[in-house]
Amino acid sequence: MGALNLSNVFLSRDNVAELNTPQKPKVRLEPEYAEPYYQWRKSPTEANRDQMLSKLSPIINQAVNQVSGDRNYLTIRGKILAMQALDKYDPAASSLSTYLSHALLPLRRHARAQMNVLSVPERTMLLASQLESAEVELEDKLGRAPTTEELADHMKMSAAAIKRARQSQHAYNTGALDTPDEEGNVRSVSVSRRIPEKYQHDYMLSRFSSDPVSAFIYENDFQLNGRKKMSTADLAKKLKITSGAVSQRRQKIYEALNTMQKYLYNE
Repeated sequence: MGALNLSNVFLSRDNVAELNTPQKPKVRLEPEYAEPYYQWRKSPTEANRDQMLSKLSPIINQAVNQVSGDRNYLTIRGKILAMQALDKYDPAASSLSTYLSHALLPLRRHARAQMNVLSVPERTMLLASQLESAEVELEDKLGRAPTTEELADHMKMSAAAIKRARQSQHAYNTGALDTPDEEGNVRSVSVSRRIPEKYQHDYMLSRFSSDPVSAFIYENDFQLNGRKKMSTADLAKKLKITSGAVSQRRQKIYEALNTMQKYLYNE
């Protein structure tokens, strides 16, 4: 029996070096999206966010065209979904276009929800007292007034339900017993439920997802979700910041509003 040839069993020095060298992950991100994506990742400013959204418009528009509904509303929802999805995107796992195509599938649900008219549950009035208690509890915990989204998360309910509760409480206190719809708006059923301002608010609040103080100021200034408008001094007291800080944040909010239209409805 001949001797065994073990030359192929042992690794050479080059083989060992190759195994010990960290391998760079394969990048599946398409070249046309690389520059705005990495720029936004490096510096998530409003300008870089808008540049990223502008680059993604063809993907978003394609998803919008596949469902029926108000195009403006669905475009805004698509941009919000896209930016939320990008926070979890891994360039080594899949291409950006494929990833976003899946992330935009909920547009179908948004389109259906937009067309549905939901009845106001009987327990809405009872939620008003729970809402008041939750606001006090969160204010003590956070050291400032909570945003509607923070309240919604704390109470395990939607922002729309909180708005209905606030509207119902206001109606009860003032004797105006007209029933608000699921968006908190008191109106005739013959009037269209789609309000252009709602598109703006959805989009702007998505920008403040990591800035609850600015979100609270925005909600106050536009009296969203049933809020009653407070003065700058009262806002500062509620948020535990100075009046000057409120004014500075408000200036940035309105600067963002001035540029929003360009990116909101671009084709």
